Amino acid sequence: MAAKCPQCGHTLKLWNFKAECPECGTNIPNHQWEKRLNDDADFAENAFAKMHYKTANFKSAVAGSKLRIVRLVMTFVPLIALVLPLYNFTLTLPFRESSESVSFLTFILNYLLKVDIGSVLKLLGGEVLGDATLKVVIACVLLLVAVVCGVLNFFVLLIAGIKMKYKFNIILNVLATVSWGVAAVFFAQFTSACTALGGGIITECSLGIGFIVGCVLFAVNFVLNLVVGKGLKKQLNEQPSMEEFIENEIASLRK
Repeated sequence: MAAKCPQCGHTLKLWNFKAECPECGTNIPNHQWEKRLNDDADFAENAFAKMHYKTANFKSAVAGSKLRIVRLVMTFVPLIALVLPLYNFTLTLPFRESSESVSFLTFILNYLLKVDIGSVLKLLGGEVLGDATLKVVIACVLLLVAVVCGVLNFFVLLIAGIKMKYKFNIILNVLATVSWGVAAVFFAQFTSACTALGGGIITECSLGIGFIVGCVLFAVNFVLNLVVGKGLKKQLNEQPSMEEFIENEIASLRK
């Protein structure tokens, strides 16, 4: 598309390499330079005011009160449940008896990363161990879902803080609490199946404290987000909108 003179609209040719328009003599590079400078200044002021508005909202949403700081800290606390025992069992072998506790972390390192998918699929199709295997697989998937939701809760809290939103954090904590709790139910059914099918080898199976702690901590995060969310909603309704804030900010800068 051929360039045109901003003053008279004359179509410029390739050989019109001079700064002045050959038709009206306007200096093209300097045409309305004051207006362009003012436009750039207006754009910079708007951008600065918008950034200031978002930064103020972010600081207020994340650490604007003691309760909001507690909410931020509590996003990490459920990680405690990852190292607490989820499952306890005792193996009784000839001339030896051993007890072991499995946490989520040891489960990932010692079991999940070393599992043979083909063997698991064969066990799922088995008549004797199929039901017990299905229960433990479902429980493991639910645990992973809960942990992923718990990790996302922190990042979503930071991202949503820019606009002072909170509903997605509530959804994540509900999913984490329900997934962790339902996983405990399936693990309980799995422990019963193991005791019944142990043949005297597995003499004791029980759930660990990690399930209770995890459910409680995820539920606390849910309540915190619910309470803080009401405050964020009220604050957002009472404070100036972004457009009003930008207008006031620019007016203040130009005084």
